[in-house]
Amino acid sequence: MLLGPASERAPVERFLPGSRRTILYPATVDSYGSTRSARTPGKGGWDRVIAESLDRSALLLSTTDPLLVRDSKGVLQMAVLSADSPLLATAVLTKGFLTRFSALFGPELLITIPARNKVYVFPKLANRIPEMSGTIRDDYLISPMPVSTELFELSKSGLKTVGTIDPDER
Repeated sequence: MLLGPASERAPVERFLPGSRRTILYPATVDSYGSTRSARTPGKGGWDRVIAESLDRSALLLSTTDPLLVRDSKGVLQMAVLSADSPLLATAVLTKGFLTRFSALFGPELLITIPARNKVYVFPKLANRIPEMSGTIRDDYLISPMPVSTELFELSKSGLKTVGTIDPDER
C-alpha cells in the first residue's frame, strides 16, 4: 500500500479520511524502490496485501532514526523522517507510529507527508507548522514521489485530514 496524490489515478484507490488530494492505493515496491499499482490482490486477497505492506512499513519505521529538531531552549519542536523507501509515508498508518511519536509529542500529532520518503511530525499544540510550511511545500514540489500538502491529525481515533500547509489551497 502506498500514499500518493489523487492525480496518480490508481486503478484501485481510496481517499484518506477527510482528504481531497491524498489517496491510499495498493502497489508493489521492488528492492530498487520502484513502484507499480496493483489491479488485483493476487494470492491471499487484499487483506494479505494490506498486512504485508503494514509489516514492511513498520519494519522500516523501526529502523529509521528521525531528525529531532529543538528550539534554542532545547524544547522538541518536530521530528523529520527520511528514508530511501517509498514505504515511509505508509508507516504513518502503522500502530507503532502513534506510539513512538506520542511519547515525544503527546497523544495527538500533526503530520505532513510531502513525499513518500519524507514525513514531518509535530505536536498538535504549540507547533511550528507556519514557520515550516514553505520548506514542506518545497519538499512536495521537488520530490519525484510527491504525496500531499495536506495536514493530518493522528490520534487514538485514527488519521484524518485537518487542513493544508499550501497557502494557495486555503
